[in-house]
Parts: sequence; structure tokens; C-alpha cells
Amino acid sequence: MKKIKRIIVGIDIFAKSNNVLKRALIVAKQNEAELFIVHAVQTPWFSVPSYLGAKEVTVDTKGIKKKIEKKIKALNREDKVPYSIFVREGDADDILRYESKLLKADMMVIGANTKNKKNFLGTTAEKVAHQSHLPVLIVKNSVKKPYQNIVAPTDFQTQSKQSILFAKNIFPSAKIKAVHAYEAFYAVGMYTAGSYTLETLDIEMYDESAKASAENNLKEFMQDVDIGKGKVIDGELNGKEALLEYINKGSFDLVVVGSRGTTGFKALLGSVASSILRETSTDVLVYVP
Repeated sequence: MKKIKRIIVGIDIFAKSNNVLKRALIVAKQNEAELFIVHAVQTPWFSVPSYLGAKEVTVDTKGIKKKIEKKIKALNREDKVPYSIFVREGDADDILRYESKLLKADMMVIGANTKNKKNFLGTTAEKVAHQSHLPVLIVKNSVKKPYQNIVAPTDFQTQSKQSILFAKNIFPSAKIKAVHAYEAFYAVGMYTAGSYTLETLDIEMYDESAKASAENNLKEFMQDVDIGKGKVIDGELNGKEALLEYINKGSFDLVVVGSRGTTGFKALLGSVASSILRETSTDVLVYVP
């Protein structure tokens, strides 16, 4: 897996952007990468062309760039990570996707920027995560040190394996734990009603068999990605909710999820990954192949 050398960082200088910059600096230092800091400014909708006799409303891009420069210099005083600053006018999600391609970035770091206690993801972050053509790290929490405790929900598919290998590559000091939620009863649900009722079915035995199968699959998966920690949890009738509860109750500082990539403007993040993005308070890395 190739090294991360160019990281694009999406910030809003008028919001709480320190944590995004701090995390980006840590990741850049760990990987000897360069930062490209991008601030997108919405062009005022009430702007009136000067030829109509009104004073044209402009955006002080130079002033914004100076504010960012001042902030990054204070945070980067010791590490001296190389960086460039860009202030662009337009929708943040469009600007970030465009600049990431133009700059040939290897990954993106953005903030959640949300005040909703039930939804831990802002609109821009959600759009970028669902439509990005490269890995996206979404910062939701305060930053003090490199990631130490990473959880990686897995369905044993290729994109899940790739996401863990990517995380191992860019977060070398972190411990990674794979977790899989199995749903034993889901497979027999269609046979447990009406004329198809399996009166002699030993549900407990079936559950144990499903758990044993999941544990074997997880063991092989862990060997493939070379990690030492893993856990199988009983998803009962809702594996997604079981995963969310496990993540939110744990002491993890990052969740890693895999994406199948994008086709046009339609994202291929599954429902579980989308729920993890929105409903966990932990930072999230979405790996896009």
C-alpha cells in the first residue's frame, strides 16, 4: 500500500477548526506528508453586479488566508509540517472534491461541524464522505495525541480488509480491533411463522452454530490483515444497532469503515457505514479504494 504524501484539509476558520488542524498535523507528521489547507467561502447570494448601480459584495479572501496562516503557524511551531493554504469561493463539498483531484491528494481530513446531539455529522462532512474518491478522516473530538485505540467493524469483505490495511499504514502506533455482529435469527425468520414453523428447531443450538461460524471467519480475517484483536457480538435481530451500541460504549478514538467506492455522484457506502458516520461520537475514517 502506497505512502500518504499529500493530505487535503477542509476547514471553516469561523467555526472550531483547531481540532481538524491538530489531527491533520499529527497524521502528516506520522506519514511525513504535506498539508493542503482549503477554506471554502460561500459567495453572498445577495451580491448585486456593479453595472446595475449597486455596490458589489466581495469576499475578503486575503483576510481569511491571513487568519488561517496565523492559526496554523501557532499549531505547527514545533513540528514544522509543510503546508499550503487555499481560500476558494463556492460550496464546501464541491470545492473539496475538486481541489483534492487537482492537488492529487491521497486522503482528506475534515471536521463534523454539527451542533445536533443526535446526529454527530454535519451536512458538508456527510456529502464529502459519501461522494469522495479518496479516503476521508472525519474529526469529531478534541485532539491531544495520535490515535491509540481503533475499532474496525467488518463483514469480511474486500473493502473491509482494505480499510484496516490502510489504517495500519497511516496510524502505525495504534491498536486495531476488528468487530463483527452476527444475526443468528435473521436467517431462520422466514421459516418461523405459519405453515413453515420449525417446531423442532433448537434456536439455542442454531445461535451457537452461527456464532462459531462467525468466530472462525473472524479468526481467518484477522490473520489476513495481521491484527491481534477481534470480537464477535450477537446482533440478535439488528446487527447495526448492536454495532453502534458497542462502539459508543467502548473507549475507541477512531472507527474505520470501508466503502466500495463511488459511481458518478452516487455513493456506495452501506447502511451500516452511513449509520456509524452519523450516530457515533467517535472520529471516523472512511476508506475509499
